Amino acid sequence: MATSESEAAVDPKSVTAAPIVKIRPKKGDSVLDKALGLLSSVRFGVTMLMIVLVCAMIGMLIVQTDVDKFSEYFARLTPAQKYIYGKLGFFNIYHSRYFALFLAITGLNIILASIDRFPTAWQYVVKPKRTASPKFIQAQSFNAESEIREDTRGATDSVSAAFRKQGFRPKVVEEGGRTTIFGQKNVWNRLGAYSVHVALLTIFTGGFITSKLGVGGVLEIVPGKSANTITTREVQLDGDHFGNAQLPFNVECVDIQQKLIRPEGGLDASNTIDWYSRIKIKDRGRDVSGLVHLNEPFDHAGYRFFQSFFMGRGHAREITVQFTPKEGGNPIEVTIKRDGSADVPGIGHVAYTNFFPDFTIEGGKPSTASGDYNNPAAQLQVTAPDGKSRTLFAFTPETADQFLSKNDKDAEGVLLIDGKKVLLKSFEKVATSHTLTVQYDPGRVPVYTGFILLVLSLCGVFLFSHQRVWAVIEPEGSGAHVYLGGNTNRNKPGFEARFNSVVESVSGKRGADNE
Repeated sequence: MATSESEAAVDPKSVTAAPIVKIRPKKGDSVLDKALGLLSSVRFGVTMLMIVLVCAMIGMLIVQTDVDKFSEYFARLTPAQKYIYGKLGFFNIYHSRYFALFLAITGLNIILASIDRFPTAWQYVVKPKRTASPKFIQAQSFNAESEIREDTRGATDSVSAAFRKQGFRPKVVEEGGRTTIFGQKNVWNRLGAYSVHVALLTIFTGGFITSKLGVGGVLEIVPGKSANTITTREVQLDGDHFGNAQLPFNVECVDIQQKLIRPEGGLDASNTIDWYSRIKIKDRGRDVSGLVHLNEPFDHAGYRFFQSFFMGRGHAREITVQFTPKEGGNPIEVTIKRDGSADVPGIGHVAYTNFFPDFTIEGGKPSTASGDYNNPAAQLQVTAPDGKSRTLFAFTPETADQFLSKNDKDAEGVLLIDGKKVLLKSFEKVATSHTLTVQYDPGRVPVYTGFILLVLSLCGVFLFSHQRVWAVIEPEGSGAHVYLGGNTNRNKPGFEARFNSVVESVSGKRGADNE
């Protein structure tokens, strides 16, 4: 494809004309020059990108050590696979030294290649070629010429109008007795490759930052309690290694909740719609409230909190307790949240202190036989108006009646207060605690930004093209001779249609393709 912008004449009939030779400065022969030449080579860059992609594919095909199912995957491998994959670092390839080296070399290649080629591309933007000659027109990929009856000024107006109709902004230059009209569109497309380079470097930088500074672990949260450390887990070939990582803030659990499909069912995942964890982060004197639930993580200061799992032992988020006169009468009802309290007329201050889903006595102390709601009971601490405090237990009406029917004074002491039975009317089921996965990914924003920029840049590069057209007008008698030419850096069929429309508007005939 003829794209040269040389003004040199090419006479096919001449046999004595010296060939036109483009002289380039000789590159150095030193080792450093050769190394820089290799590092800035496009072929070398493509090769490095392929190597990085192969490593990334290995990381996707071979389960990595930071994945929950790694232990099961590792157990299924043959001894030879375990040895080879382990020696090559395939189980933790994204954190391997050679992967970081490949990223660094690829990034260096992108930088050097951009430095080497950007000045040329920039010239299209800052110094577009606005003058031309008939011989230059003939060297273009698409060219045509025509004689028109209008004078130079009329021809200039006609060509300018044809350019504008096709989206080209005409620039008129009068020089050497001829008039040149230049038009172009999408000149920014010449810089699209460098936008892709910036996007790739941004992605590499984000990935490198995450691999070096990122941390992840789990945090068990219990309502009313705070924590500032997470438990980390590193799976290695010799087993699991656990540790702790400090958070730069405190996480207080305000409330946990579980929405069930069937309220009468258990806490298993098949009966759960969603898990809710309400937390409050105390960070340098500032309180930040957050809600973490299924598929809705919470972000703070680069840390992301996900729902992970929950303790299977049942608890109650809130309880409704009735104080019912033993001999009959109107009951007093009160609802108390977990670890909360309420003032009950005629009873005193009632605090909800504990819950047993399957109440039993173990070693003389209240306990639970299982995590299921087989025999639920709530432990209360009641402070009477006179200041005396006592521990009571609220059971379901059926269980309470069974205990009281035995006329056991000890049972009556924890089931009755002022002649009123303490009954557990209802309760909202919830787990004892939730466990959140906490990830610190400082490179997440750069990576996301890089991928968005990469997609936009690739669309700009391949869906658009830099198109240029010239028209050289020379006076000829009472009319003018018009030479039309143009080229594009891609999408020749699309440009050909636009160029032919310009030619038809000016002369009434289609243009010619040099190819």
